[in-house]
Order: sequence, then C-alpha cells, then structure tokens
Amino acid sequence: MDRRNFLKYISLAAGGFGFTACGKGNFFNSSNRELSSDSSQKDIFGKLEKTYLTLGIVPVIECAPLIIAKEEGFFERYGLTVGFSKQSDWKAVQDALIKGSLDASVALFGMPMLAQLGKVDAPIVSLMLLNLNGSSITLAKKVWEAGVRPSIDYFHFQEFAYAYRKYVRGLEQPPKLAIDFPASMDNYNSRYWLSAMGINPEKEVEMVEFGPSQMIYKIQAGIVNGYCVSEPWNQQAALEKAGFTSYVSRNIWKGHPGKVLATMQPWVEENPNTARALVAAVLEACQFCDQLDNRQSIAQKISSQRYLHSKVKYTEASLIGNYNYGSFDQKQRVEEITDFYIFHFQDTNYLKPPNHANYPWRSYGIWLLTQMIRWRQLEMRQYPADADEIIDRIYPVKIYEDSAKALEIELPSERLKIEPTEVFIDKREFDPSQPVEYLNSFTIRAGSPQLFALS
Repeated sequence: MDRRNFLKYISLAAGGFGFTACGKGNFFNSSNRELSSDSSQKDIFGKLEKTYLTLGIVPVIECAPLIIAKEEGFFERYGLTVGFSKQSDWKAVQDALIKGSLDASVALFGMPMLAQLGKVDAPIVSLMLLNLNGSSITLAKKVWEAGVRPSIDYFHFQEFAYAYRKYVRGLEQPPKLAIDFPASMDNYNSRYWLSAMGINPEKEVEMVEFGPSQMIYKIQAGIVNGYCVSEPWNQQAALEKAGFTSYVSRNIWKGHPGKVLATMQPWVEENPNTARALVAAVLEACQFCDQLDNRQSIAQKISSQRYLHSKVKYTEASLIGNYNYGSFDQKQRVEEITDFYIFHFQDTNYLKPPNHANYPWRSYGIWLLTQMIRWRQLEMRQYPADADEIIDRIYPVKIYEDSAKALEIELPSERLKIEPTEVFIDKREFDPSQPVEYLNSFTIRAGSPQLFALS
C-alpha cells in the first residue's frame, strides 16, 4: 500500500464519517415534510413585518443553503418571497448591507466582528452559521516544480512544512498568497497554517486580496503563488491544471466556522418575526443540503449561470466528497472527504449531538477575537474584559434559538466548547475560558514579542 492510500485508509477508519439523522432532536427530518399549503409555517412566528426580501449571494458553494431554500420552496413555506442580488466579492456584500440594499446576505464569519470593532464601525450581525469547513489552499504549478506536493503525499505535517519552508525561503521575494477578504476564515486559517510551519505571514509572505472567482485567473497569470478560498475555485484550478491543492481547511482546523447569514442590527429590531422565519427557512435548507442523496442535484442547481456560473464537475467534487487535489504528474490524487462541507450535521469524531454546524458558539467568537488581536486588525492591543458581551452582541443567539426550537432541534446547554488538540494542525488546544493564555502561546504574531493581558 503506497503512502497516499495508507493515509486515506487510516483517516477514514479513524474518522467514522457519516451522514446521519440523529435520534434525539430533529437533526434532519424536513425531507419527510410535504412542501404544500398543509405544511405552511407562515404564521409560526406571528405576522411577518416584511415578506419580500433581497438576499446577497457570492459565487461560492456556501451559498447553497440560500439557493436551495428558494429552489426547494423553504422560503415560500415560511411566507417569504426572496430575490437574490449577486455580489462580486465580500467587500461588495459588506457595502450593500451597510447601504441597506440587502436585507441579509451570505457573509464571512469574521465580517460582523471586524465591521463592528474595526474602522468600518457598522452594526452588522450574524443570524446563524451556514456551514463548517469548506475551503482549501491552492498552490501554483511553479510551487510544484520547486518540489512541493499535496499534503496527502506526506506522512505528517512537519514533512510538508519542511518542503514548503524550503520553497518560501529559497525565493528572492516573498511569495504572494491571495485571500478573499481580511475578515475571512481563509485569511485566519492561512495565517494559522503558515505560522504552524514557522513561517511568519507578516514578514515572509505577501498576503493579497482578490474576489473568489478571480483567484484562478490570478494564479494562471502568475500574479500569485497560491490562494486560500472556498469552492469551486480550488477544484477548478486542480481540474484545469492551473494549480494543486496543498491543504484542505478541515485539516487545518476540523470543524472551523465557515460562512454566516448576516444582516444589520436595526433590520433585526424592525423585523424580528421575519428574521426568525428567514433563519428557519435557511436552517431547513441546511438540513436538506447535508443529505448525501441531495448533493448531486444541489450541484446542478447552484452551478447555473444565475448562481455560481461554474461547471458542475467543479462544484460536485467537494459536495459529494470525491476531492481532487490535482497534480502535474501521472498520479491521481482523489480523496474521499465527506465532511469537506458540513451544512448542518454529519457524524464525525469532532461533531456530536447536540452540537451542529449552525449554532452560534460564543467560543468561535472568542477564537476569532484572539486572532484579530494577534494580527493587529483592531486598535485594541489587549483582550477586552467585556469580550463576552461584545461577542454576544455581534453573534446573538436568541433568534437562532427560537427558530431552531420551532424545528425541534436540540440545542447545546452551554455557549462555550473547548476545541481539543486533535482538531488543530499544530495540536494546540483552544480553551475559550483562557483567551489571554491562548494568545500568549503564539510566538509568531504581529508586534511580537508583545505579551497580552485583559484590558
């Protein structure tokens, strides 16, 4: 058995992945509900303040729950008529939310926090998480030619790290690594990945920003050495021989937050019942999206020109779980990664009931805040003593809880959870009750050797 197949065998045996409907609570039963007038939920939250909504989408697979909610009638079921406004990038999403031209939108997990605490100073809030995992780091052909291979070719991370460090430090100029927005988990995961290899992203790599759909053109033109972004833009690069996948994000942090459904706080205050109906409809769509039998038809629907404008073969690989790492030799590097996208719940060794993908864990917000401070994205230089209140304002739980309870979804009893060593690439535990200690555990950070404390 060669190294790649050996790693595939032990990872699948250890993971025990599966798409499941958990016994207690409704982790998925909307497939059994008839989408007819008899099953209408139009009055479940009271009279809706607004029934026609304009939602923002961006050409990434994480928009699938919104698209499916429309295509499968979930919005209509809750009394909502929805139109989409396709945005080219995440800056456009942020601007449109602030301007008020969107009622809500798919958004980056970090966007509400950076918008509220950063220079933008706008009350963007998250209503729910749309998914876990969902991105990859694609590297250019010239990186392959320098001797770097996909992660599945190596026995362990440190072996890959040695090869990539050697490549980076052998260049005359820092390589350019593209991200889609400063508030993206792709930014934080890329920095975490680089730092875990001993590569300082502030000094040894130049981080540049492009819209998701522009990434492949930049790597083809030789403008960037690599990028971290959502699908289908990594699979397109691999299948078109424009690049290869070095790492998938779930191997940097298993179960990391992906995208969110975001809106403005004043909008929530003006439309509380509509907000609950919106979340319920999208939550049902998330459940639908996590049924493996639905994934092929989902790929067909979201690939159309009015949505992702992508070939189905680029979209379906990460949805179905047959992930192609790409190559510039004669080897096939296709791995089964059934949890590449988790839209609601899959039975993995890091996701157990009542935990599920859509729940707004306060601990995710704490982790995010530590990274914004670590990389000096905010003016605050210490971890704030009132961080919990700040995070609960940006990632509120009440509307989500109301919608989830209406769907009989079991909810966690606590809002904090420890991320154990085995879910992070550097085997570093994250205890949300000790954020300052966690911050100080990183030797690579902006402004090092600063020590952090509670402000």
